[in-house]
Amino acid sequence: MQLSIIIPTKDRASVFQKTIAATVQATAHLACQIVVVNDSTENMPIVPEAVTLIQNPGHGVASARNAGAKLAKARLLLFLDNDILISKASIDHTLATHQQLAHACINPDWVYPEQLQEQLAKTSFGRFLKTNKMTTFEGWYGETWKSNQLFQSKSVASFHLSILKADFDRVGGYTEGFPHAGFEDYDFPKRLKAAGLTFYIDSRIQVLHNEEDRMDVDNWLNNQQRRAETRRVAVNMGYTELILNYAPWKAIMLRFINLSYACWRAALGLLSAFRLDYIYMKCISVLVAARIYKGYNLNKS
Repeated sequence: MQLSIIIPTKDRASVFQKTIAATVQATAHLACQIVVVNDSTENMPIVPEAVTLIQNPGHGVASARNAGAKLAKARLLLFLDNDILISKASIDHTLATHQQLAHACINPDWVYPEQLQEQLAKTSFGRFLKTNKMTTFEGWYGETWKSNQLFQSKSVASFHLSILKADFDRVGGYTEGFPHAGFEDYDFPKRLKAAGLTFYIDSRIQVLHNEEDRMDVDNWLNNQQRRAETRRVAVNMGYTELILNYAPWKAIMLRFINLSYACWRAALGLLSAFRLDYIYMKCISVLVAARIYKGYNLNKS
């Protein structure tokens, strides 16, 4: 067995079907194990016969990844999000790179599929994402990105994370106490680094990040709130560097925006209808700040 791929999924049937089809095709030439972990309490994913499907409903993505890792038979693990499309080239490249590195965690580059990029250009929200460079890993990563290189990174993310099973087991897997996905990916690399692992980004190879079902402004704004809720949990766990402090005037303003959120959201729709992108982008930034404030302050301890 060369590789065990673990894919948590929850309520994203159409996107997941593309992911699992691409995964099966990309690994057809390998001795590969594919484990899908269903986190949904309502919807059952459909998988090919050769794929192992286990149930872990309602326990969250960190628990799902840990459950999949317990069944893994290969020396090398690949944690894969349910909206990542891999290829034979990306898998072969990942396996070859791990042959050259010891105790390494590796992320490849990702980009939105070309068709999705084209669709984004047609909407105000899509143009907001493109303007703010949120449609590529490079855009999210920032100025220290190195093109077409294998380079060391300060952290790694779980969208396509390859790691030796022995190293994963040594740190005890993912912490399962977060209410929503997001900051388990902050906690996990911290513990990996403390255990002596080295992080890499390999921009010589790309995978596709197929978020075609999440190109909705309300979904995106709600996700900002969920991530802020999880950030608060991380702060309560001791990650004090994640504390958000608000000046009294700013807290009052953000509370007011949340109280009048329906009006702001209606204004956002009008700005989009009239293609007033500059004002639209300013408005959406205000709503992001308000949703983050709300999520962060929901569960103070």
